[in-house]
Amino acid sequence: MGLGCDIVQVSRFAKGEIFLLKFIKKYFTHNEIAELEQKAAYEDTENLVLAVATRFSAKEAVSKALGSGFRGGITLKDIEIVHDSLGCPQVNLYGKALARAYYVSKNQNIKMHLTISNEREYVNAVAVLESL
Repeated sequence: MGLGCDIVQVSRFAKGEIFLLKFIKKYFTHNEIAELEQKAAYEDTENLVLAVATRFSAKEAVSKALGSGFRGGITLKDIEIVHDSLGCPQVNLYGKALARAYYVSKNQNIKMHLTISNEREYVNAVAVLESL
């Protein structure tokens, strides 16, 4: 039904702690921030930068799987990337992103599949929108 892919250079997010914290607050949901705060408590800044870059890439891939990217009022906060108990990424859609998913699927139930990879310098995400 929809396929999206994105790659991000991690160094784009390594612009200092103030930049990173502003970026997180502006573009991530409360659930995403809670996960990142847990990660920050146990890991160094380098791993936090990697986690932020990874989520950003995943949001981009999901927006592309919706067939619109970040147009039509869809924002980064409309796409939430969280992890289940096994660490697998899960996608929650809100607002205009959810409306777009139902529009694309002709109001059928949907499932968004997401896979994420990183190689320290780059992160890659692939999202597939499935109509159930």
